Amino acid sequence: MNFDYIIVGGGSSGCVTANKLVSKGANVLVIEQGGSDWNPLLRMPAGFIPMLNGSPYHTFHKTIPQKQLNGRQHDIAQANVLGGGSSINGMVYMRGKPSDYNRWKDALNGEAWGWDDIIINYKKQESNQRLNNAYHGIDGPLKVSDPNYVVKGTDLYIKTMQELGLPYNRDFNDGTQYGVGLMQLTTNYGKRCSAVEAFLKPIKNNKNLKIVLKTIVTKIIFEGDKAIGVETLNKGKINKYFANNEIILTAGAYISPKILMLSGVGDENELSKHNIKTICNLKGVGKNLQDHHEVPFVAETKSGYGYFKQDKGIRMLINGLQYMLFNSGPVTSNAAETCSFLNPRDLSDNKEPPIKLYCVQIMYTDRDTKDINPTHGLTLTSCIMNPKARGEVTLKSSNPLDRPLINPNFFSNEDDLNLLMDSVKFARTVIDTNPLKEIVIKEVLPGTKINTDNELRDYCKRTVKTNWHPVGTCKMGLETDKFAVLDSKLRVHGLKNLRVFDVSMMPSLVSANTNAPAMAIADRATDMMLN
Repeated sequence: MNFDYIIVGGGSSGCVTANKLVSKGANVLVIEQGGSDWNPLLRMPAGFIPMLNGSPYHTFHKTIPQKQLNGRQHDIAQANVLGGGSSINGMVYMRGKPSDYNRWKDALNGEAWGWDDIIINYKKQESNQRLNNAYHGIDGPLKVSDPNYVVKGTDLYIKTMQELGLPYNRDFNDGTQYGVGLMQLTTNYGKRCSAVEAFLKPIKNNKNLKIVLKTIVTKIIFEGDKAIGVETLNKGKINKYFANNEIILTAGAYISPKILMLSGVGDENELSKHNIKTICNLKGVGKNLQDHHEVPFVAETKSGYGYFKQDKGIRMLINGLQYMLFNSGPVTSNAAETCSFLNPRDLSDNKEPPIKLYCVQIMYTDRDTKDINPTHGLTLTSCIMNPKARGEVTLKSSNPLDRPLINPNFFSNEDDLNLLMDSVKFARTVIDTNPLKEIVIKEVLPGTKINTDNELRDYCKRTVKTNWHPVGTCKMGLETDKFAVLDSKLRVHGLKNLRVFDVSMMPSLVSANTNAPAMAIADRATDMMLN
């Protein structure tokens, strides 16, 4: 079966790409490994919270043993549903800061991937509820709004950070991140606005669009150095689809490099281990893995300030009824309504704040902190924005059903560990400052018995985890960069008719949640391909 374009991956980037191509009259096939996003729970902003520790809409990878973490293996979740992360994430709409993108531009000798370039794409996509200025749009398909519901604990956190000297930031997306404020979300009057809702729904009945779900792409088919099609597996049946024009990978930072390597595109030394014939020797495929990683700080609080037991008993019934009738109340919250960008070592440093400090109005627990007894509380999550650590994605075998081997390599650089340790120390200052101090009962994690630097380092190593923002494994760069996989138009070096439009293209990680960048990148890349 032939199409003009084949898109491998139906996540945020894939949805944007499909919309733009179909709208131009192209015949497009989208292949998604996960299933449909039909579940009404996915439309509810709070619906993703009970899924965080497992659901049919997630794939849980386990890292290889991490030597620098005393052999620990930690879980890394990936979306497994149409819409990708946009269907199951915390809905935070965040872009990063100008220097993030200007580093890309510098690495490309001035090619058009700087802040002033990509802000055009952000504006074009956006329909902002409140902001209409040089940095925001109001006519795009992607709905962006302020939190629909805010609990008392959120207000207290914002006031406390101002008491400590941080300014209030009314817009984290105008290029200035420093300060504390509310995060904007991809929501619309209390409902999630996923990439499916924004970009696929308007074209779902277009005869030029075909979506294939629950289907694995086993390899790209080449004719010499030209990509001509893909081989797929669905319920044990192998199918082949062919592209008249281009094949575009939008499968994310773990799976896009996996597909390339299975297809013979990657480091020939790595491919030879699995008896895969090399089509194109690109050493950078799977390398340069970067991810925001975080360490939690948990405190018990007085009741009435957060979301504890809002999903239980009579409160659940009341909140559910309020949501069904009015699209309002706690169900419209992502529980992480506020954050601050800061330097925990110097709060007056307003240039390049290295830490994003979330305040989540629950005791957030996962597989690594499940031994605590949840009660009324909050979690201050220290998240490093521009980590120095670099990891990699490699193949377990030549079997496409095997998950890739993921080595995030968190804390392989001591600077990252020391920065997050200092941020955890700063969190103690936060809960000991009014007005937040007035509601805090006690520190739960790390706990007051952990005080020395060595103890805090051990705690960080035990609890560090992904913020779900892996990027960089097919990085964009000049041909003279031996680890560059893509050129400035996101074409795979050395090959024809093959591009990568997802966040694996990032040479360096942006200081932001990656869903909004994934959509803006795809928008810009598609324009480059068509023009």
